[in-house]
Amino acid sequence: MRLIKLLGYAGLIPFVVLPLLYATPMWLSQATILALYQLYSALILGFMAGVFWPVLHSNTASQAKTERLALAAVAFPVLSFVALFSAPEYFLPAQACLFVLLRLTEYRLGLNRQYAGPYRSLRNQLTLVVLASHVLLYFLASV
Repeated sequence: MRLIKLLGYAGLIPFVVLPLLYATPMWLSQATILALYQLYSALILGFMAGVFWPVLHSNTASQAKTERLALAAVAFPVLSFVALFSAPEYFLPAQACLFVLLRLTEYRLGLNRQYAGPYRSLRNQLTLVVLASHVLLYFLASV
């Protein structure tokens, strides 16, 4: 569990560092920093939605639950891509909503009960930091 926690926190580094770099650009332009952030955010959301896939293949999942999980697993990265493509100026708040919605979906579909207690806590912490990061960068980019 230590490695999972370490990797989880390490995954937050771009979510923390890129808004700071955006506020005080030194090496990269703000446009480049924003593009890197958007790419990383979309990648991580897709990765986190991918957590649903192992559950799809469990013997205990009903057909209806399997179908809901499959739709959810693909919906998050697709919605992220559509938001970035169709409304890039609103990508950050849309993405923040998608991260929260992903966490709520884990609760709604019962995945959260399958997670170990420390991992549930870690997921909540990571989601809160990611949400705050998106909100902060959105406000920095709007100024």
